[in-house]
Amino acid sequence: MIAALVLGLIALAVVIGVAWPLVRPASAADQLDPFTEGQRRRLALREERDLALAALKELEIDHATHHIGDEDYAELVADYRARAAEAIRQLDAELPPVR
Repeated sequence: MIAALVLGLIALAVVIGVAWPLVRPASAADQLDPFTEGQRRRLALREERDLALAALKELEIDHATHHIGDEDYAELVADYRARAAEAIRQLDAELPPVR
């Protein structure tokens, strides 16, 4: 009987310990600082770069499996390469110089 009571109290303590971070009120330390305009711009450039590179990878697969013709492939690859390169150039321009 006492063993069951002790095990029940231990189980209750574990449940409370695990659930507490989910039910406790949010504090100021839980809040993220808002993005600056520069951070938003860099995030947008990184997303543009990543989307263009992912599209290039998909195009390579589609071309290799003959789901896309040579003309369409060449046109789309040129566009996505230019988009990725421009995003990379702009990101590089915002980096501090290496000393």
